[in-house]
Amino acid sequence: MDFVVGGLAACSAGLFTNPFDLIKTRQQLHGELSVRKSGPNLYKNVWSSARTIIKTEGILALQKGLSAALSFQFVMNSTRLGLFETLSIHGLTRNKDGQLVPIRLIFCGGLCGVAGASAAAPFYLVKTQIQAMSKGEAAVGFQHNHRGTFQALGNIFQDGGLRGLWRGTSGLVCRIAMGSAVQLSTFTECKDFCQRYEIFRKNDFLTTVGASVVSGFFLVVFMTPFDVISTRLFNQGVDERGRGLLYRNIFDCFVKTFRVEGFWGLYKGFMPMFYRAAPHTILNLTFWEQFKKWKRIYIDEFATKDINS
Repeated sequence: MDFVVGGLAACSAGLFTNPFDLIKTRQQLHGELSVRKSGPNLYKNVWSSARTIIKTEGILALQKGLSAALSFQFVMNSTRLGLFETLSIHGLTRNKDGQLVPIRLIFCGGLCGVAGASAAAPFYLVKTQIQAMSKGEAAVGFQHNHRGTFQALGNIFQDGGLRGLWRGTSGLVCRIAMGSAVQLSTFTECKDFCQRYEIFRKNDFLTTVGASVVSGFFLVVFMTPFDVISTRLFNQGVDERGRGLLYRNIFDCFVKTFRVEGFWGLYKGFMPMFYRAAPHTILNLTFWEQFKKWKRIYIDEFATKDINS
């Protein structure tokens, strides 16, 4: 149940934050490997990006790729959060005195992120490619021809087999490992710090929100470059042998992006990512804490009573 709880919490948050994820993807692919792009920048900021998407594709397009995004969130976070909760229950994040150990938090968070990213990579691949799909001047990056999540999975499998479904996973693994290590370690540390004060001890929701805000900020700062790289690796086209048309691997993508677009090219989509990450972190971890509380009340206690009877 710890794994299911983690997945449901992430899906609940993803329903609200998917539009910002879509905008982030478009901005990260806009002007890919070019110093300047001719014509107006339709994805200059969050609001111009939203106007462009609504104008060219309709308001419902703001939820483009939602089914793939929720599938990714469920698989990735059910693995990531469920595994982290299991490690925490077994005391692997604390010392013998019960105190949190930062290096253990970072290691466990990163390890859980790698496991989650590896399991959910095909859905992230499809999510990125569907979100990049547009038309006319609004089109960015390589344009794929998918009609839906399952059709996209079928097309990718048909063209590249199982290996094709996990193409570009190295970028996602680095992204999730970094993000998970930062998010879970800072969230756990901040929540433990807040519990020292009476105002937070009396209000679990306030504690979770406060810890989530701090966690979300550090998450975006450290994870954005890896997010840009993973988006580009997943969206690039491939040749008849399944090799990327623009990038050979994560290092090649990083070097080319930095060389052509400079340092800030690695931080494209920072603001929509922050607008997404801050509420997503708050909602995700708040739902996670609430679902765990309900699990303890309605499932664990019921199972205990059933065993005792």
